[in-house]
Amino acid sequence: MILCLLLSVGCGTDRETTRPTIGPITESVYASGVVKAAGQYQVYPVATGQVTEILVHEGDTVKAGAPLLRIDDRSTNASARSASAQVRLLEHNASENGPVLVQLRESLAQAQDRFVVDSANYERQKVLWSQQVGSKVELEQRELAYRTSKATVVRAAKALNETRERLRTELEVARNNAAISAAGNEDRTPASLIDGIVYDLLVEPGELASPQKPVAVVGSAHDLYLELEVDEKDIARIRVGQEVTVTLELYDRTFDAAVTRIIPLMDPRSRTFTGEARFGGRPPRLYPNITAEASIVLQRKGRAMTIPASYLVEGSKVLIGEEELREVRIGLRDLERVEVLDGIDSTSVIYKP
Repeated sequence: MILCLLLSVGCGTDRETTRPTIGPITESVYASGVVKAAGQYQVYPVATGQVTEILVHEGDTVKAGAPLLRIDDRSTNASARSASAQVRLLEHNASENGPVLVQLRESLAQAQDRFVVDSANYERQKVLWSQQVGSKVELEQRELAYRTSKATVVRAAKALNETRERLRTELEVARNNAAISAAGNEDRTPASLIDGIVYDLLVEPGELASPQKPVAVVGSAHDLYLELEVDEKDIARIRVGQEVTVTLELYDRTFDAAVTRIIPLMDPRSRTFTGEARFGGRPPRLYPNITAEASIVLQRKGRAMTIPASYLVEGSKVLIGEEELREVRIGLRDLERVEVLDGIDSTSVIYKP
């Protein structure tokens, strides 16, 4: 008799019935996702060439700037050596003790010495001419020698200054070229941008590396989080700080997390938004890209009158007789049950449609 009452209003019908129950209910939103390492990125080389050496292994911890592999750099090394040799040569020549400037300074000194002699001879000849000693031709010759020596000094000084500036400019250009060559050499040795772990190596020695193909995956060694996809119909109810219950394929238990970020841009292909959540108590071992299922908790209520969600008709009505519908006011809901706020009480018997 008791079993008959639980299944129907009376033993004369096979219609399944139930009564509201009092208990806790949690309303949540489902989200699928994957585990990500903070800063996780794919390493793309800048240069194209054959991979000659892999410098790390999967799982290695690396520092920012640590080289990961080498790409064939014979031409770059030759260019770098040539640029370095040019810098050394110009540094030597641009030095005040270098052979080029030393020779020009010597030429200037000789011109100055000659100018001193010719200047003295000219002044002496002018004095003699004023005393009617000597000829005018001798005076003119002394004057010509004086003016020639003076012009030679000016040209020698100008040549010294122009050569010094030209060598300094050439040296600066050579240093820039050497820096560019060095940068090109670095481009052929892709390095980690962060302190982290080498999660994957995507090339082998002998393979061709190019800017269109990633060669490695690097990410944080310690900071791993959840990247969640939230349906567009649910995103308006998601807030930073909301509790998240997470299930991972690796473990037979759930883990607690919290929403830390919501990216306010929908993916037009999947019609989903991306959110991030951080673990409250991190699982013992985590790996990037493992799948996760999450429930983002919207509200909790410790004591609520609920009915099975399958007993609802048209979203907000219940059957209180074989054919009699009654409007009810709905509160929280989870995957199986819904809270009824008004319209029936805990003694009401409702029929499954």
